Amino acid sequence: MSIPDSTDDRRALGEKLKANPGFGSLLRLIDTLLSDNGCPWDRERKLEDCPEYVEEELREVIEAIKSGNDAELEEELGDLIFMVAFTAKIAEKEGRVTLPGMFERILNKMVYRHPHVFGGEMDAENPDQVLANWEELKRKEKKSKDGNSGGC
Repeated sequence: MSIPDSTDDRRALGEKLKANPGFGSLLRLIDTLLSDNGCPWDRERKLEDCPEYVEEELREVIEAIKSGNDAELEEELGDLIFMVAFTAKIAEKEGRVTLPGMFERILNKMVYRHPHVFGGEMDAENPDQVLANWEELKRKEKKSKDGNSGGC
């Protein structure tokens, strides 16, 4: 992906991204930052650079939750989402993962681990049953990954 050459076109792209808040715009913003004409600092990031930034943003989210400041929480959650998406795009750029692969895995896992919601064979009438089912399903997944078939 390339970004426009003229300053006016770049400004218009920035305004368009800001005017359409959502995950698609966030990914487009990150693609722009990582593009050949994007941000020199961002382009130089490697996957191994990302954990410290993700960890820092997570700490700030935790602090915002504890403080009870909703405006701060909204900002810090946005920063964390950005860092997670940025890390995912770096990993994709390095050929280590794909975004569709990440989404496929998490959607499969969450549907599998919520059989009480998505018509599976486990019921859950209260949070304790949900957690018990969750742990049982995780054990089945681990067993499956260790060499047996089935699971998520």
